[in-house]
Amino acid sequence: MKLHLTVQGLNIRVIINGIFLLSFSATLAQTTAERLALNNLQKGKWEKSKMQLTKAIRKDTMNATAHYVLSTYFFVPENPAFQIDSAYANAVKALHLYQLSNQKQRDRMRRFPLDSALLVARREQIDSAAFERAKRINTEQAYIDFIQRFTTANQLGRARELRDEVAYIDALKENTYSSFLSYLTRYPHASRVPEASERYEKLLFEAKTKDRKLVSYESFIDEYPNSPYRAEAELQVLELSTAGGSPAAFLNFLKRYPVSKHMAKARNILYYLLVDNDQPLPPTVVNDSIRHVRNLEQDYLVPFLKDGKFGFMNSTGKEVIKPIADELEKEYRCGNITEELLVVADKIIGRNGAVIFSGEVDEADDLGNGYLLVSVGKCSSVIHKSGFVLDACVQDARVIADAFVALKKNNRWSMVTLLGRSVPLGDFDDIDSFDDVVVLKQASKIRLSKKESIAKAVDQGAPVYTRNFDEVKRWDGNMLWVRAGDTQGLLDMHLRERIPFGKKEIKPTFFGAVSVLAEGQKLWSSQTGESEIFSRTQIQKPWVLVQQAGRWKMADQHLKVFAKTSYDSVYFIGAFCMALSGDTLHAYVAPDRFVSLNRFARVQFLPGKDSVYYLLLDEGDKKTVFNSRGERLFTANYDRLEVAGENMFLAIRKEKRGLINLQGKPLVQPEYDAMGTVEQGSVPVLKDRKFGFLDVIGKKEIKPQYEKNLIRYNARLLIAHKGGLAGLIDWTNKPVTPFEYEEIRYWNDSSALVKRNFQWMIYNFIDKRVVIGKIKSFRWLRDTPEEKLLIIFQENNYGVISNKNGTVLPATYSDIVNLGSVSKPLYFTEKHVEEASIYVVIYYDHTGKLIRRQVFEVDDYERIYCSHN
Repeated sequence: MKLHLTVQGLNIRVIINGIFLLSFSATLAQTTAERLALNNLQKGKWEKSKMQLTKAIRKDTMNATAHYVLSTYFFVPENPAFQIDSAYANAVKALHLYQLSNQKQRDRMRRFPLDSALLVARREQIDSAAFERAKRINTEQAYIDFIQRFTTANQLGRARELRDEVAYIDALKENTYSSFLSYLTRYPHASRVPEASERYEKLLFEAKTKDRKLVSYESFIDEYPNSPYRAEAELQVLELSTAGGSPAAFLNFLKRYPVSKHMAKARNILYYLLVDNDQPLPPTVVNDSIRHVRNLEQDYLVPFLKDGKFGFMNSTGKEVIKPIADELEKEYRCGNITEELLVVADKIIGRNGAVIFSGEVDEADDLGNGYLLVSVGKCSSVIHKSGFVLDACVQDARVIADAFVALKKNNRWSMVTLLGRSVPLGDFDDIDSFDDVVVLKQASKIRLSKKESIAKAVDQGAPVYTRNFDEVKRWDGNMLWVRAGDTQGLLDMHLRERIPFGKKEIKPTFFGAVSVLAEGQKLWSSQTGESEIFSRTQIQKPWVLVQQAGRWKMADQHLKVFAKTSYDSVYFIGAFCMALSGDTLHAYVAPDRFVSLNRFARVQFLPGKDSVYYLLLDEGDKKTVFNSRGERLFTANYDRLEVAGENMFLAIRKEKRGLINLQGKPLVQPEYDAMGTVEQGSVPVLKDRKFGFLDVIGKKEIKPQYEKNLIRYNARLLIAHKGGLAGLIDWTNKPVTPFEYEEIRYWNDSSALVKRNFQWMIYNFIDKRVVIGKIKSFRWLRDTPEEKLLIIFQENNYGVISNKNGTVLPATYSDIVNLGSVSKPLYFTEKHVEEASIYVVIYYDHTGKLIRRQVFEVDDYERIYCSHN
């Protein structure tokens, strides 16, 4: 078979034969060795031609013509010795020797014929054949060999392109980051470098993080900080490291990656985690944006209407949210808006005007930790208050253990992290939590796990679960009561078993629990663990009583110490524990302190205010009182004793009442039919169906002579009733005002708010003058010891008065509504101009300073008006 190589559309065989014809026609008569060799070459006498040329070159090593013919010898396809590389080597050698020859030698070679043009042409022919060979092989090495051997070929540029392309395809076939790294290292200027770089970075990231574990992503960032996949790696680190919802984990991310593109998201989640759990905010969290929002949240918002749209301003009248809403919910019209988010104009917006959610909103529930459940038709979206959507369509959602969000879809519950990463545990009938304990319900069975353990599943770990339970309840003291079948146990919040499982009934107590077993009862506290078995127990805080072998003993509330003394029986009277042994009755006031009494003694519990109580020993007319520490206070002879308050006792004898002190000494003789509770050292009294008042401390008395209970107006005056009307009297029983008022209320120490003839007035009882009169009605804005503030209706107009600051707004307005808070009002005032059918609305701050004025026509006024709140 003959081999034909094509170069630039020409057949190599034709080229070579053409050379032969030229040579023969020009030198037919010549008989040199080179011509003879060329002649034999044309006749196919390969060996003879080769021998002649070898001999000629041996004879003259500088024989350019012989090398030229030898290159022809190796370049004839029919020659069994056809070899392009040898042809090229001899062609190059011939050209080199030609360049070294002198003019005489060149003239002789020209007669062959041979000159530099023929030599260059021969080299280019061989270059073309070599390039075609490389293309046929089409491997990176073939092109490398061509480039390295045929250094002057015109095809070098194309050969490099083909080399780069074949190498890129080889890298694609291997498809590893190392194959592309090798490609980029070998050919940094190749046209495929951008694609190769992209594939290298992608495969490198995938290879280094193929286990998808936190440590791999962290190592990747450390080893390849400039990788285009750094942001993706940082996102994985953020999601995996914070899967347990720990604020410390978020804070650590912010400190470790301070310029991460995910920093804002991490900071926003951390902010709400800390705020919703009342934790302090570190400086890392509080940037200018958060600081601005927090400042806005210190004040309430009030709506205003401008150019047909609603906006919101603060208590100083500064517009905080520009007018954006065509309509406004009625609940917003009355102001004092303290919510951090508002639902307006089919949007949920923050106080800074930032849009958190766009779209129709039926209802928005705060799930906690910064998440909202926004209901829209049949779908509800879970969004974060910073604006990102956790899930666009769920049935329900709830925050679990401050670490996860449980999502309900298709009536099944599953969990995602606070960043929305799936927790790969499957789905459940229900998911709930007790603090950091996650409760998973499936097929009527309950399993528990710590949130830190659940978080391991996000990082390819395996959570640790408890056994299956039928019922779980949380007890005070951070304990979990659990039941499985007919067995019960008690776990702490670390899911450690505190009371072993068994057939028993476990009941909560103030100190811990009591276990009721078939053979008796056991006590348990977190400090002492389980006790021995007792036949019976009686428990009433702070008392713990146990019976063993028919005898009762007392323990302290931590179950650490059991009294050595035992008793026949025990019972409780109020806060006291009574223990009987033989003829002796011990009235315990504390586990280590008691009052010794006769077993037949009658004992009463006297309750007082503010956890003050006493023990009363009733021995007929003789009454002995002990305080809560068991100290004897006094013995006195009365029919009954009751606690009157302020370290005084109501002493009753023959149904007449008086007062005695803690020492049993009389303060007020028992002469009254009834006495009230002692307050501020004074007490109302009743005698012969008339009311009086006693200042026990000051030893002053208003003798019973009035129709109703006397009421303190201030330290100097009292409100008394006579003839069906009220007036003020002093402690000498001297009238300060006439008894002509239907009602008297405290205003200040010189003036009273009084009602006469169905109208109210502020009456200065010192100067004997009406300060403000003709008040038809009023509404309290504030009624505190610090200030009393009223909206008054006076002569068909409204105004605002204060007992501290006088007239805040004169009664000249058609209506006044407080759109602010109780402590810091903002007044919406209105004057109706009937002739023009307009309403002049003026807003005033809490001091009465004008902060906004507007004029509305009827329709717009009705849109902004709030009915009296």
